[in-house]
Amino acid sequence: RLPPTLPPRLPPTLPPRLPPTLPPPHPTLPLHSSTPTSSNTDLSSDTSSNTGHSSQTNTVSNNKSSTAKSLLIQKTPNKSKTVLEKSSSPVQPVCPVASLPPPVSSTQLLISGWGLPTCVEESYREKGIVSMFPWQVECLTVNKGTVLAGGNLVYSAPTSAGKTLVAEMLMMKRVFETGKKALLILPFVSLAREKMFHLQSLLREAGLRVEGFMGSQSPAGGLKTTDIGVATIEKANSLVNRLMEEGQLDTIGCVVVDELHMLGDQSRGYLLELLLTKILYVAGSAVQIIGMSATLPNLGDLANWLKASLYTTNFRPVPLTELVKIDNTLLSLDLKPVGVVRPAITIPNDTEHISWLCLETILETHSVLLFCPIKSWVEKLAESLANDFFQVGRPDPQDTDTVSINIRSKLQGELSGDRLGEVIEQLRRCPAGLDSTLAKVLRVGVAFHHAGLTTDERDIVEAGFKSGVVRVLVATSTLSSGVNLPARRVILRCPLTYNGQLMDRLQYKQMVGRAGRKGVDTQGESILICKQAEREKVAQLVTGEPEPVVSCLAGGGSKLAASMKRAILEVIVSGAASTREEVERYAGCTLLAAQLSTSSQGNIILECVEFLENNEFIRLQEVEGSVRYVATRLGLACLASSLAPDEGR
Repeated sequence: RLPPTLPPRLPPTLPPRLPPTLPPPHPTLPLHSSTPTSSNTDLSSDTSSNTGHSSQTNTVSNNKSSTAKSLLIQKTPNKSKTVLEKSSSPVQPVCPVASLPPPVSSTQLLISGWGLPTCVEESYREKGIVSMFPWQVECLTVNKGTVLAGGNLVYSAPTSAGKTLVAEMLMMKRVFETGKKALLILPFVSLAREKMFHLQSLLREAGLRVEGFMGSQSPAGGLKTTDIGVATIEKANSLVNRLMEEGQLDTIGCVVVDELHMLGDQSRGYLLELLLTKILYVAGSAVQIIGMSATLPNLGDLANWLKASLYTTNFRPVPLTELVKIDNTLLSLDLKPVGVVRPAITIPNDTEHISWLCLETILETHSVLLFCPIKSWVEKLAESLANDFFQVGRPDPQDTDTVSINIRSKLQGELSGDRLGEVIEQLRRCPAGLDSTLAKVLRVGVAFHHAGLTTDERDIVEAGFKSGVVRVLVATSTLSSGVNLPARRVILRCPLTYNGQLMDRLQYKQMVGRAGRKGVDTQGESILICKQAEREKVAQLVTGEPEPVVSCLAGGGSKLAASMKRAILEVIVSGAASTREEVERYAGCTLLAAQLSTSSQGNIILECVEFLENNEFIRLQEVEGSVRYVATRLGLACLASSLAPDEGR
């Protein structure tokens, strides 16, 4: 069976989105020589027949009377297991179903059917969003509407499936209905800024103040004068600490965590875990927690920890074809040959056909997102692509080859010189001025994106790519979860990370998930370029399961002790726990409590408290007739500086 080639662009399907401004399509040569020519496996993560409600639900006990001891000795919660079957139909998660969602009505599919203010509905309409996918409605109404009533929710869906809309609906309804504040937590400053601007435009007429807490940015008046705060993990933790110290955590009605799987991140996961633990310990069910996550094998563990309903789906609005390229051969995910890359023209020094793969996508009026592991590769590759495009598109009166003449003509038509000039002029007006390398590559529709660019430069480059003026964006791997920049074709330059290690499954899925734009593309395609020697490792990467999330407080040895020391110091400084029993109950609210036995957890708590006492971070003091733990000046200074106790002694 011949697999489908990249089809011509079709009119947008529901929910309609405003497509980026692209040059008008016109007839092109059938240049997709890199499209697979044969296939014996289904390469799509979804199919056009997917109805959008392949899902699983799981009700997690909401018993608030559980003691620390029962939390500590309980076994790991029942894990939601997904059975993968090789077939042409979408993968169906299989798990115990607690409460199937009711059938989705046509009214529920409309944004206007959810009781939001008319001005908010109009803002969505201006953005091209008037309806939802069936899976989004099912997620909102999971477990007979307990989530709409304020219950916690953990849900997962593929990249670009529309996870954010569900969280926005719940967050806005909570704020409008209760009059309390909401806190949206994102892992990166770039993503937080993008979401802040989005919500500000969405709620500009609704009377809600949306502000950002990220990097050096904090609004005047802080959270007190804010209705919805958009914060990075570190800033959100500081905000929660302040609210606990002031006894005002109950002013928060909803906390939304994007990228909940960051709980397993070695550098920041423990901070996110402590933040959610403090909310569970102090506020309980008074604060609604909504967690969005990538697909994980133990997502049920997180739902049980947060006492949340669980919903998962594998729906993608745009089918995705994932390919691996070794030499000039295209392989399916099981590494069987399905096609060969045959450039229609010769491009000197394009040994890995990267320039050709980008060029043929441009000629089909689409865009390309190209990921590289390190910053130096990004700029060099962008310059190489720009040079190749220039050589292909420059006039050549001596050229008599019909194919190359046609390609040259179409490339010149696809690259809008006037609009590219506008992007360059915007960059020239930036405080940092116009970067010479960026100016050079932009003239032929190529740009690069990495941490070395200023915030203004990144915003202009991202806007240019979204609008279709910039046709090829070369970026570091962190962009995959940093901002929402989908493209028709995504190319991964190599399977390694910046430190030479094989990327993990989650990172791979985030990058390839950017392929396919809702409302614009009818199909997305990803190509992972690797060497023959990397074949075995790549096979594990593209077909394996993600690693389960394990509490970062359980790092083992000194790392475990250091994380728990900070956790205990934070809760004592805030005043939320001041006795041994309260500290143990607080520790019982951590994700770690479900993954360690009672004896080992108890020993860790005792060791951490003794360390903090012996090093004068805390001391016992009589308060209102009872002896309690209080923080010393050293403890307060250590916490205020964001240092771990081991670093502050």
